[in-house]
Amino acid sequence: MEQKDVVIVGGGPAGLSAAIYTQPDGWSTLALETSWIGGQAAIAYTVANYPGFPPGDGEVLTENMRKQVTSPPPAGVGAECREETVVTINADEKTVITDKNQYQAGATILATGSTMQKLGASGEDEFAGKGVSYYAKRDYDKFNGKRVIVVGGGNTTAKSALVAKNEGKAKEVILVHRRDSLRAYPAMVKRLINEGVQIWYNTELKEIRGDDVVREATIANNATGEQKEVEVDWIVMCVGTEGNTKVAQETGLDMQGSVVKIDEQMMTSKPGIFACGEITGCRNHIVNAAAEGASAGMAASEYLALEKVKNGEMFEGTKNGRYADEYLRMIK
Repeated sequence: MEQKDVVIVGGGPAGLSAAIYTQPDGWSTLALETSWIGGQAAIAYTVANYPGFPPGDGEVLTENMRKQVTSPPPAGVGAECREETVVTINADEKTVITDKNQYQAGATILATGSTMQKLGASGEDEFAGKGVSYYAKRDYDKFNGKRVIVVGGGNTTAKSALVAKNEGKAKEVILVHRRDSLRAYPAMVKRLINEGVQIWYNTELKEIRGDDVVREATIANNATGEQKEVEVDWIVMCVGTEGNTKVAQETGLDMQGSVVKIDEQMMTSKPGIFACGEITGCRNHIVNAAAEGASAGMAASEYLALEKVKNGEMFEGTKNGRYADEYLRMIK
């Protein structure tokens, strides 16, 4: 079993930001990511509201974060990232078990982020990966010359439609939204129109059909009640995200509704286990997730320092800006 001071479950902006604060304090830090480093932020078509990052590809931003985390000083902090799936966490024994390894961790930070929600349309599960997907940026090479429907109304939906139209070179892109206006920024809506993306308002996707791949879909107009069959080759669902709280719940952490309950120090109901990002109800913006990750990293560093001095161990220098004698006074 490998020994680590800090294990971070999740390699998105929250998890990577946490590592930037724990590793420099001298705590050996490992971030674990199931799919791809950067999480949802890495597949963002354009990030336009992150301070210090001019509007650009989300993958560029998260790759810079990864480099800052994993590069040795002075280019980065020298922490480690591994592609592993966490199977279980034992809060009492302070162990993290993955599909490849087992770790003993003084502190664990959950930053498991979110995944795209399912629409719930008939046939959606049946054709997942066979014409139904949730990440246009990762599937755009399948869109060439095809008719693509993108479902949703926010900025992610709009960006996905543009990916299908431009990078994917789809012959036709239709954005389907159940309301009479989009949530996407007005500038984004104008861009959709200017670039030839059709927008069908007051419209819902009801059913998906095909053989070995998607062939057609049933579309309903909410205003008129009319239904029609539409030929389609690919459908991208962009109807929102939901927090990945499965590991947190299986660990036995207290929940507050659908999110993980934390205190003012980012700690969960289990000592030594912290949580940050979307699973705590954080606003769905990269900057918010990064801020929560930084807070969790600092809180974990302070927790580990306090545990050391409680056990009669002193240390040189500071941890999260405090000397050992300052921590000792905190517990007296």
